[in-house]
Amino acid sequence: MRGRRRFSILDLTCSIRSYLSVTRQLACFSFLLLWSISSAPAASPGIIYFVIGSDTAIWNAGTTVDVSTRHPHYPLNSFTDPSAPVFQVMDPTWRGQFKDSFGNMLKFTWWMMGGNIFRDADNLNVPVANTMTLYLMKKYHGEAIRQFGDELSLHYHTYYWSDYVGSGNYYWNQSRTFNECRDDFDFTVAQYLLEEEVFPVSFRSGWHFMDADWQAHLNQLLPYGMHDDYGVYRPWSTNVVPIAGIEDWSHAPSGFVPFHPSTNDYQLPGNGKGWNVRSIKMQNMVQDNVDQIFSAASNGADQVTCIWSHLPENFVTNVVRICAFIGHAGSNHPAIPFRYCTAVEAMQRWRKVTNSVPPPLDVQASVQGQTVTLTLRTSAPIFQDRPFVCLKDAFKQYTNLTFCCVPEGTNQWTVSLPVSCNKLAKVGIAVTDIDGNVTTRILRYLPDDLYIDNLDSEYSEVQGNWMSLTNAGWGTDARAAFLTSNDTVRAQWALPISRSGFYQISVQVPAVSNPASNILYEIWAGGSKVSAAFFGSTLPTNQWVYLFSPFLDSSVSNFLRLEASGTNQPNTYAAADVVRIVPLPDSLPPQNQISLTQTANGYLIRFSGVSGQICELQRSSTFSTGWVTIDTLSLPSDGILEYEDKNPLPGQAFYRVLVP
Repeated sequence: MRGRRRFSILDLTCSIRSYLSVTRQLACFSFLLLWSISSAPAASPGIIYFVIGSDTAIWNAGTTVDVSTRHPHYPLNSFTDPSAPVFQVMDPTWRGQFKDSFGNMLKFTWWMMGGNIFRDADNLNVPVANTMTLYLMKKYHGEAIRQFGDELSLHYHTYYWSDYVGSGNYYWNQSRTFNECRDDFDFTVAQYLLEEEVFPVSFRSGWHFMDADWQAHLNQLLPYGMHDDYGVYRPWSTNVVPIAGIEDWSHAPSGFVPFHPSTNDYQLPGNGKGWNVRSIKMQNMVQDNVDQIFSAASNGADQVTCIWSHLPENFVTNVVRICAFIGHAGSNHPAIPFRYCTAVEAMQRWRKVTNSVPPPLDVQASVQGQTVTLTLRTSAPIFQDRPFVCLKDAFKQYTNLTFCCVPEGTNQWTVSLPVSCNKLAKVGIAVTDIDGNVTTRILRYLPDDLYIDNLDSEYSEVQGNWMSLTNAGWGTDARAAFLTSNDTVRAQWALPISRSGFYQISVQVPAVSNPASNILYEIWAGGSKVSAAFFGSTLPTNQWVYLFSPFLDSSVSNFLRLEASGTNQPNTYAAADVVRIVPLPDSLPPQNQISLTQTANGYLIRFSGVSGQICELQRSSTFSTGWVTIDTLSLPSDGILEYEDKNPLPGQAFYRVLVP
């Protein structure tokens, strides 16, 4: 047919050869493709960073804190009793049971609780009630913490003494918003820095509570939040009081991958400065949770997991249980490495920023008249917009000055202190770099208060037969001496002061059976008696008892001597425990006297008395008549009362303090 090509045997042969050639090429290409795919390196497994720690408080109501008492009291035995869980987890042999993939021993992060319900405690057996958990952890377990490389930081509950339902019954409720507790939170951060030299870099909120204002505040303060409680939603309500346990993490991501919180929603990843990390309470964690973490790591994503509990809440048993889960999952996934880390270490390793050098901080102070101005410089950018700055004055008032820092160029600020130089006690400064390395500085204008216990080397017994008492006013024991009619007993405390000046000296004694009266206290300096105080009746127990405020010369030997005689009081006991030495500024009123300072709102009245005294502050327009009680107050633990009269009388006014 015209137009149709005829194929020959030769054409067919060539077609078959071409087909075979193309088939071979395709087969070769397929082989190369399969070989290329199979020979490509598999994704490296991720590393899991386990942060295991404790929200550490002192419980005084069984399994929680006492939220029905305005001024709670806390026993110290959870930190001091050798049978307490904290002693077991500080045992190197116990810790040595738990090793990570790198052969490292288990580490803990201790988020120490402070603020409000601790700040208002009536404890006089610690230097500062608000910092008692941190103080006790450092005092009794600080050496172990340094040995293991544990982390100390802050845990804060937004407790607020309130009556939200209007019933007339007040409780330590969970506040509805962070802003109701903002001042107390900042106050607590300041006290942690000034009194214990700890500034938080990682943080866990109480009840996992967070709101937009708190997250924004944290974004200006510290980088690492470990309180994401994925999936949980408990709305704030007054249906049940006391109010507690309110939180919202209902739409947070489920993974254990840290994220920057959004500035519009703390639960979602965004562009906030800080980081949020998912956490699980030990008691709520099951093997499946750990298996899922290892499974996610097998896909190449590094994981950070915060696992926490409370130290008094079967902590030892739960740690063993969690480590068993990790060990089981690790044996099923031997190629996936895991590491036990502190919170800050975990985040730095996860971010691949393991530079451990804290940011250099240069502080220069200039004094003009009585005004101190600080110039602060760092040689590297910091996480905060400006350094955290706070002060404590000679009257034990704390002030946060962070927002008084004025930028003066790149990484440089100035701040003028609002307290005159002669009334300053100390200033605290903290900066954290963007990786979470922290530098702190304490400037001391007065020496720190000294507390010398009978267990300290400065205590000695000069005469008499002394015995130990477990019923201590301070620390873990006290001393007592039995008096017969012919006995005289003496004990003394050396006073290692570092500065010459006036000091307020107080003592505290425990309750004993048949306590002795006629107790004599004397201050000796350089071989001479300087001051004496005689008590004809028994001393009040478990409170600070003021003795005297002598001038002490730091260049000579100073000591306080206790003497008691059995004459006319046989079969009684003299007790010795702790002495407190408080440096005084020139502006402090002498014992049982008032000083008056004008303020922007009225007048600030200062009174120096005896700790625990109930006093009436009275005011009158004339000196002789018309006295009216404007407030009835209890003197704080340091015996120094400050009261601002914000509604003073027009014209002149007189003030007085009546004490028992």
